[in-house]
Amino acid sequence: MANPVTLVQLSPTMSEGTIVKWLVKEGDKISSGQQIVEIETDKAVMEQDSFFDGTLLKIIAKEGAKVPVEGVIAIVGQPGEDISALGGGNGSSAPAAKGKAAAAPAEPAATKPADAPAAKPAHSRVPPAPAKAASATAGGERVLASPLARKVAKDAGVELQGISGSGPQGRVIRRDVENAVASSGSKAVAKVVAAPVATVSDLVDEEIKLSGMRQTIARRLLESKQTVPHFQLCIDVRGEGLLAAVAKIKNAMPDAKVTVTHFIIKAMASVALRHKAIRSQWAEDRLNVLGNTNISVAVAIEDGLLTPVLRDVHTKGVLQLAQELREAAAKARARKLTPADMSGGIQTLSNLGMYGINQFAAIINPPESSILAVAAMEDRPVVEDGKIVPAKVMTITMGCDHRVIDGAVAAQYLQDLKATLENPVMMLL
Repeated sequence: MANPVTLVQLSPTMSEGTIVKWLVKEGDKISSGQQIVEIETDKAVMEQDSFFDGTLLKIIAKEGAKVPVEGVIAIVGQPGEDISALGGGNGSSAPAAKGKAAAAPAEPAATKPADAPAAKPAHSRVPPAPAKAASATAGGERVLASPLARKVAKDAGVELQGISGSGPQGRVIRRDVENAVASSGSKAVAKVVAAPVATVSDLVDEEIKLSGMRQTIARRLLESKQTVPHFQLCIDVRGEGLLAAVAKIKNAMPDAKVTVTHFIIKAMASVALRHKAIRSQWAEDRLNVLGNTNISVAVAIEDGLLTPVLRDVHTKGVLQLAQELREAAAKARARKLTPADMSGGIQTLSNLGMYGINQFAAIINPPESSILAVAAMEDRPVVEDGKIVPAKVMTITMGCDHRVIDGAVAAQYLQDLKATLENPVMMLL
């Protein structure tokens, strides 16, 4: 008996998904539990399993199609079965059938003529096959590249012409540049072409289709600003102690990839142990206090921002945290984070110091009740024992949910955090 394969709700907030890539083709035999398709949800690209044994008789939703949760995406059964009643046309299961793909009645947008090229999701994290990769130099046209890709290319001395783009409409993105650098074995791949990035005549109007993730980010940020009463407090932190600690680790272990960021994550967790309000979340008629020190870390990807969670941070050293953060960031950029990977945090760290930003405020990531915005470590004059001396200083801005955290409570937390960061040995207490 033929069975319809429907789109599974892969995250709590998912209402629809985009078909990124079919891992099987019509006519293939599949088994229950086998991964058959990659779906772009509102949070990540995830695989969906088959719930049936049999043959994939028909793919209803082609790659690039948006399908609502519980919408039919394929039909599984036995060869020769009549699947017309399930929206499968005349029931032919031959992969060579090239007629127009029949769409389920409630999903007219899920398919398109078979003789037209399969649509690609606007912000797919899965690069197209090399044979179909868009050429950035065809006919000598201006290279389409994201601003971040251009910056990375300039810093690495990479010539954008000659790099195939895997972004929307063949746009070169950061990953493409990094792959080119890695394959060359040297940063000095070629000199950047001495031509302006763009002239007035090059500028054109564009319409960029939003991915499901980007739409979710926009919706959640709007809800956060509209429903959470934000207030911010800033504090300056001397960084000499942190820089010395990082230097000592690198001198002892040259291969260690530890930075100030990892010490900040460790300090956030250590101080949160002593501040219950930081681990509390608003729940209308009560506060839920979390019994953990999980820290969310904002990771920028090409078309948005994801916040993987590092768990039980107070129990781990900075070397382990550095390794876990690298793995989480790689998983985020590959759009392989699951909802579980991004839940359960008590507080988020957003660090823009590497971009030279000297102060900023960040939007709270509900249901968490606070977020730390960490700016660049910079040289500033400070007064010490009545004298003006140079110092390494960074500004940390804490955004708080006023329903959960009062100003005095947040100030005390920041005082403790400052003391811990300026004296890293306190993280051991």
